[in-house]
Amino acid sequence: MVSAWPAFGTPAGEAARAALVLAGFFAVLIAAETWHRRAHPPTEWTRKLVHFGAGIIACSFPWAFASPWTLLAVALVGGAPVFAARLRGGLTSVFGVERQSLGDVYFPIAIFLLFAIGRGQPLFYVVSLLTMVVSDALAALMGRAYGKHPYLVTTQHRSLEGSAVFLFTAFLLVHLPLLLGTTIERAACVLIAAQIALLVASFEAIGTHGSDNLFVPLGAYYLLIKLTPKPVEAIAIQLAFQIAILLVTLLIAQRTRFLTFSGAIAAHLVLYAAFSLGGPTWMVAPALALTAAIVLEHRRATRLRRVAAAEHDVVVIFYVGVVAVLLIFADNTFATLVPGPAGLGRGHPFLGPYVGSLAAAIAIVAYLGLEASPRVRHRPAPWRALASALIGFGVVAPLGLWAARGDRVGIEFASAAALCVLALASFFGLRRAFPRPVGTGWSLRYLALAVIAATLAILPLHFHWIGAVDWRLR
Repeated sequence: MVSAWPAFGTPAGEAARAALVLAGFFAVLIAAETWHRRAHPPTEWTRKLVHFGAGIIACSFPWAFASPWTLLAVALVGGAPVFAARLRGGLTSVFGVERQSLGDVYFPIAIFLLFAIGRGQPLFYVVSLLTMVVSDALAALMGRAYGKHPYLVTTQHRSLEGSAVFLFTAFLLVHLPLLLGTTIERAACVLIAAQIALLVASFEAIGTHGSDNLFVPLGAYYLLIKLTPKPVEAIAIQLAFQIAILLVTLLIAQRTRFLTFSGAIAAHLVLYAAFSLGGPTWMVAPALALTAAIVLEHRRATRLRRVAAAEHDVVVIFYVGVVAVLLIFADNTFATLVPGPAGLGRGHPFLGPYVGSLAAAIAIVAYLGLEASPRVRHRPAPWRALASALIGFGVVAPLGLWAARGDRVGIEFASAAALCVLALASFFGLRRAFPRPVGTGWSLRYLALAVIAATLAILPLHFHWIGAVDWRLR
């Protein structure tokens, strides 16, 4: 029967396999909806059945389709009736959950992107996809049944038991295929699996509104590409440092009550990204920023005579650190893609803006603290702005730049200072142009937007100063 099918990669072959995939997907949907209407199981079970069934079907895509455009057409044809049912309040086996989730949107996007970049490495594609499909389903079901130690991620409840199931399952799903399907030595397979499992379990633990459906499979594939060529010793060092960073952030969260559990997981990911992609010296700036934030919060609580509460979760870490993390990835990417002794591929060209973005975020945090302080809020806004700029820049930038550059920090120092000042000005402009009630979270959004705007404005000037003119890609 297989020999009678049109050839792989031909228009007829693509159409025939697309029809088969669509038939399988709609069969899974019909089975879940029928089960939900007749037996009335928890909606989470039927939702995970659709998630699992669609994921298993998607594992065949590297052998079913030759073109991403075929998969895009399948996604549009299969997704149209599903989204129509969502808008009308139908398909309760999938959309009947109480929590707000966009997982049904993120998951097909993740599959398409994973297929587009990973179809040439089908083993890595399947491993990355199964890491989300199988681990997430088991973690949700086991956590719901046996979760006795809950924790909160913004407004969503998770459990340590569910996260542990995700971690263990992800380890097996990475380790066994690498051991049986590649020539990577055994010790490296174990270490790579442990490293990836710990990272994707961290992504899953802090993912909100279904965003883990996007970040976990793409993150797993990225890590497979980055880790598999490395020697055993390098992977062991990476894993040891990540575990140490995680333990330290959890200890800080427990002792200072500054971070929630999800906030500590998010902070550890930021610090580990700095260590892994930039180097050990790149950890200095985010460590100083975290220390400054803890001290500022403690002083604010003392002035207001309040007991410090663990209220800084993953959302806070995201808004404060998102620009810095993007700049870390940009620096690492350009170091790989841009050739030659000059240009963006030379000597960490994003270091200055990276440190400056963290200094700017702390400056804005300091300004918000001064604004709420009974002792200094009566002072003029320019005075508070100058004081907060000196706090943010003075605490983060000098040591953060010196650790990475030594005494050669002139250009980076100027770029970081300009970014810090411009971010504060952008923050004031956003608040004046779009006023929002205090305590609604808009201050954090304005913080992130201000740092993004300042970074985009400073980057061309910074590149001009450092002589980064070679934009040719390999």
